Amino acid sequence: MESMVEHRKENSIKKKQQHRLYDKWTLWAHLPHDTDWSLSSYHKIITLETIEESLVLFETFPEVMIKNCMLFLMRDGINPTWEDVNNRNGGCFSYKINNRTVASCWKNLSYVLLGETLTPPNKSKFITGITISPKKNFCIIKIWLSNCDNNDPDIITNINGLPKYGCLFKKHIIE
Repeated sequence: MESMVEHRKENSIKKKQQHRLYDKWTLWAHLPHDTDWSLSSYHKIITLETIEESLVLFETFPEVMIKNCMLFLMRDGINPTWEDVNNRNGGCFSYKINNRTVASCWKNLSYVLLGETLTPPNKSKFITGITISPKKNFCIIKIWLSNCDNNDPDIITNINGLPKYGCLFKKHIIE
């Protein structure tokens, strides 16, 4: 019994020594062939609060999941749907990424997102999340924004594997 108490105390101390992210981020998954787009069809995987949790997740995340599952890394409290009040008036930058480079691109993009350096500081509050959607030989990666005022792809930090050319901005259209 005493060892269990010691273990809990040790884990609590370790958690306090970790480095907190500026904001919490939640990773969601949606099966690509699921035609139900209601919130109940999305699966919440984890909410990230620290740099250490993020490193463990993204350094061990299976590449096969990145290439074959729809993933949504959203600011905590924002659902991975266009209908969410934080996404309703927004849009997204859309990038076509080859399957050979998509895993490293997703990881790099995730780190920049969590570090709040995806855009200049005065624009980061408008980023609501990132998504990946698998296709046959490529994936579509999107950067979601809360409004359409910042629709110039040059506001996005240069990220290895995320080409500026061919980037499209799409307004979220609620059906």
